[in-house]
Amino acid sequence: MKQFIKSLFVYFFILYFVIGLFNKGIVLPTISLYLILTLLILTFTVVIAGPLLKFLTVKSNLFTHFLMSSLLLVGVLFLLKIFMTGLYINEYIFNGITWGTLEIASFAVSPTITIIAVSIVSSLICSIYKELDSV
Repeated sequence: MKQFIKSLFVYFFILYFVIGLFNKGIVLPTISLYLILTLLILTFTVVIAGPLLKFLTVKSNLFTHFLMSSLLLVGVLFLLKIFMTGLYINEYIFNGITWGTLEIASFAVSPTITIIAVSIVSSLICSIYKELDSV
């Protein structure tokens, strides 16, 4: 139980941090109840990935936890986009970056790409935390 509560808090803050990185594409609800509910739904989605892997008789390691949680987060974010009041996932323009000889031109980021990117980044960080915590 102690490990569950600890994971819940850590995943909650990881998801809040990652969604904050994508603040141009994801607008969180302004009502605090909806904001907490949105983050708790996403947190429980990441937490449920481990027991779901056990149920499917797949060994839970970094790679499988990353894949399962990212797939679950993509689906849950699509559902939250449809049903959650105040949660908006918008299209935005990524401004180009130039680092010496490396140049990335500006392009439009669709809501689908935003959902996938948020899911991959948050799943990666949560999976790395889970593996490092179990050592």
